[in-house]
Amino acid sequence: MGRFVVIISRWRHKLILFVFLAVICVDCIDPYYYDIDGLEPMMVVDALITDEDAPNYVKLSWAPPLSGWLDKVHGATVVISDDSGNSVTLEEKLWGEYWTDPTTFRGEVGESYTLSITTFDGDKYQSTPCLMYPVEEIDSLYYSYCESVPEGYLDYYKGVRVYAEAPSESVSGFRRWGYDEWWKFRVPYPSIVQYTGNNTVIDIEPKNEVCWRHVASSDILTYAEISTDNNMLNYPITFLPSELSNRFQFQYYIEVKQLSISREEYEFWNAMKILSETGGDIFDRQPYSVVGNVKNLNNPSKNALGYFQVSSVSRKHIYITKEDIADLGLLPFEYECDLFYASPSNFFDLPTTVDYMYYWGVNHGYTLYSYTGRGMAFVLPFCADCTVSGQLDAPDFWVELAN
Repeated sequence: MGRFVVIISRWRHKLILFVFLAVICVDCIDPYYYDIDGLEPMMVVDALITDEDAPNYVKLSWAPPLSGWLDKVHGATVVISDDSGNSVTLEEKLWGEYWTDPTTFRGEVGESYTLSITTFDGDKYQSTPCLMYPVEEIDSLYYSYCESVPEGYLDYYKGVRVYAEAPSESVSGFRRWGYDEWWKFRVPYPSIVQYTGNNTVIDIEPKNEVCWRHVASSDILTYAEISTDNNMLNYPITFLPSELSNRFQFQYYIEVKQLSISREEYEFWNAMKILSETGGDIFDRQPYSVVGNVKNLNNPSKNALGYFQVSSVSRKHIYITKEDIADLGLLPFEYECDLFYASPSNFFDLPTTVDYMYYWGVNHGYTLYSYTGRGMAFVLPFCADCTVSGQLDAPDFWVELAN
């Protein structure tokens, strides 16, 4: 759902809608800070309560963002209550992030939950009661060969499309999906030397060569059930072109979660999807605010942005190995990594030392790859150090299947 361009228009609600997208839907994008005279900040609520044995969260921030840590709503009292008279006060674990304790609170199917927020300065917010519907189990995940145009591209590429198969009917009639990806990869030019200062370079064993990367989806994947003779729904989760990323260098893991949602939440996400896909033109054709379900009890003109989500969850995962990709006849990924060389001949009559060449490369944003008596070879950091985009340790659940 990501990759938006900041559009500051003369209409206040246009800016509010954009900022909401940037804050709540695209966690991977650094916030864009600006100052708009007379634009009063509005609270953004990103909250999800499930029936899983795990902490639940309520994340509170301001839109438009203020500055640094001031973007977060700190010091609020956040309470979740159910229709049976029980309530729990969440703990602020991080600045602006409030979490439940899974040992004392877990959502239950059939209960309705209400979110209440009191800010440090006394503003009170409350959501409408949200019923937790049961979710249908994901029967299976599978993938198949596919040719498609990836988002952001103009041409067709070959790859695989991942599908979730589940019963076509559910209690609520609406559902949403999210997914997490992990994969193992290797960089092509891990450093084999190390600069130690004083015109000295030593040989080392390659380091930071193999890592695991994690990406959480930001796509909006929703479905409203229709009458059908099919007992099973096969929903396309994501398209993965083999030659455009290093996902299939070794093996790839995807976990899909299916959530039960209400009609109101479906309409909210559908409006968000339309807004993101039109990239801002929606303001000119359909100037309305995306209505959430968290109201300001003190001042209805300052209702919160976002949605208090209550969902039962079903999860399923699969691995895809490089052998699986090869069996489909798909092209492998190839790094575009050029080596840049620095030697005395590059600097003409300037006094050139090892120190000078090293700092020339580093100051131009490169990483030292190798050294001979005649010069140094540099490469861009993402080609030399896997920790630029990944982590050195495999996730706890990882099962090694590929050779």
